[in-house]
Amino acid sequence: MTRLLLPLLAGSVGLLLLPVGARAHGIETNLQRFGNLSAGLETHYSNGLPAGDASVRLLVPGGEAIPLGRTNAEGKLSFQLPARASADWEIQVDAGPGHKDYLELPPRQPQLGAVSSHSETGPLLALRHLGGLGLLGLLGAAGGLLWRRQQR
Repeated sequence: MTRLLLPLLAGSVGLLLLPVGARAHGIETNLQRFGNLSAGLETHYSNGLPAGDASVRLLVPGGEAIPLGRTNAEGKLSFQLPARASADWEIQVDAGPGHKDYLELPPRQPQLGAVSSHSETGPLLALRHLGGLGLLGLLGAAGGLLWRRQQR
């Protein structure tokens, strides 16, 4: 029975070490549109630090990407949208591997701000970690029961 316990324990530890940690610092972007063509955004990592020097592109349906610029050290960028920009275009903020955010282009009228809805972190990330810890706990309890049984 202990021959089975060791591979199970090693496998559960392996689940905890999956490359989820690389996504633990996703980004969130706030986008505002000022009038018809002016817009600005502010982006930061999930730990609150600004996502400086992130590349910002306008994604046109059909595959075209129009560069808009790079965020400053405070994670901010102001830019002008092309006159042909429409609501089915997206803005991509790319701060490096595992740190991308996609935002819908807001309507032309001024608004308070749109918060991204496609952030790369969220409740599923937390559930994944809790699931791994729960599995580890179950394996530890099973190992304890086996050890007690052998001591009798």
